[in-house]
Amino acid sequence: MRKTILSLYCLIFSSIVMLAQQLPDSHFENWGDKFNGDKQLTEWHGSNVNQAGFKFTFMYQKPGRTGYSAYVTDRAVGIPKLGIGAIGPGYLSLGTPWQYLKGLNVSGATAGTEGGIAWKYRPDTMAVWVKRVGPAPEKEDFHLLYYAWSGNSKGTEYKNKKGGCTSTERINEESDIRQKTDGNECTIETRAKQIAEGWHRARAKYDEWTLIKVPIFYMSDAKPTMCNVIFSAGNYPAFRANDGMYDGNALYVDDVELIYSSKIDKFVINGKEWKAFDPNSSKVQTYVLPAGSAAEVTIAGYRGIGSLTNIKGETARFNGRKLGKEEMSVVPGEVNGTPWTITVKAEDGSSTHVYKVQIKNK
Repeated sequence: MRKTILSLYCLIFSSIVMLAQQLPDSHFENWGDKFNGDKQLTEWHGSNVNQAGFKFTFMYQKPGRTGYSAYVTDRAVGIPKLGIGAIGPGYLSLGTPWQYLKGLNVSGATAGTEGGIAWKYRPDTMAVWVKRVGPAPEKEDFHLLYYAWSGNSKGTEYKNKKGGCTSTERINEESDIRQKTDGNECTIETRAKQIAEGWHRARAKYDEWTLIKVPIFYMSDAKPTMCNVIFSAGNYPAFRANDGMYDGNALYVDDVELIYSSKIDKFVINGKEWKAFDPNSSKVQTYVLPAGSAAEVTIAGYRGIGSLTNIKGETARFNGRKLGKEEMSVVPGEVNGTPWTITVKAEDGSSTHVYKVQIKNK
């Protein structure tokens, strides 16, 4: 009886730990206060506009793949009678969308997203169920974005509608953190340290619920202190896009899951990458040491390696992160004898992968 209770306790505890490593309200079921008469999520924020006494809703509650979903749409905003107007991108974020317009100076208008949530985890994939609809989905990118960082950034100027820089102070603004892929081209006073990024963008239409898996790449071994997620129906985040948006292009989002891997992407022996290593194999794999190798064998594993290309065609390389002792353990073998055993655990404890490597002299 005692063993049964203990096993049940361990199961409940592990479930709580795994849940903590997921995003808040990842199924979009918690809707509370209203904006301009429309229900809004309590833990996510829509790019709704409240400017000069006018309100424009960009995020709505809709039937989902399960329960409710979040629906965001590009739409025209402005004051037509005054000749002021533009199409704005519809998106939702864990951070806070912002817009800045000084008086009626439309040419100096700018916008973005700042902040996020406290975060210390390192997922490997973000899986998102989406539907993409509208009058011109094939002409405009939609975006699924995850990024994590440590420290705090402070920006004081941001690119505006006419391509110049507008003064406004922001803490942990998206473009101040994502310097490799959507960097602020104006003034950053204090820089944070970006840890990771996963970004999917495509010009596509999905009439039915479609699962998209976004790989997350790493540029540091460190753990983050914050993260943010943005799901955009249209041309944002993309160097402060001010055109190429289509009124009515929309995105449904539901059932987001962060996936933690227990595999090795890059296997390194004695400081050199083993190109023939198979990360999916559970069989004994054989590595032949180069002539003149040191007697002692060192092994390291890396994950989260990849590259992303931004809208300017610039490619950012992410070198991945080295797996720590809490994730990867090595039981040494013998050269030309017993295989090495490498056990890799997913950071959230959801899976384990065991590799066996036979190391031989040339």
